[in-house]
Amino acid sequence: MIKIGITGSIASGKTTASKILSYRRGPLFSADNEIGKFYRDNNFKKYLIKKFNIKTGSNLKNSLKQKIFDNSNNIKTIINVILTFFFLPSL
Repeated sequence: MIKIGITGSIASGKTTASKILSYRRGPLFSADNEIGKFYRDNNFKKYLIKKFNIKTGSNLKNSLKQKIFDNSNNIKTIINVILTFFFLPSL
């Protein structure tokens, strides 16, 4: 099976290109869909809120974006949190 990775900036057509390439040809892995699953997980959201000291009730994604703009090292922390939840989902 041939594997193709598609990268690009926001709204550049990655999802559309992926769907066209995978149509009737094989499975499609979408990182956007996988991350969306995390954001629907209450344990994940609670952990992020606690880890980044985010006010309860505020928009989590917007708060995380602001944390990244305030300190670019926070992106590494977010990646580590995602990897932890991916590989150790029982946390």
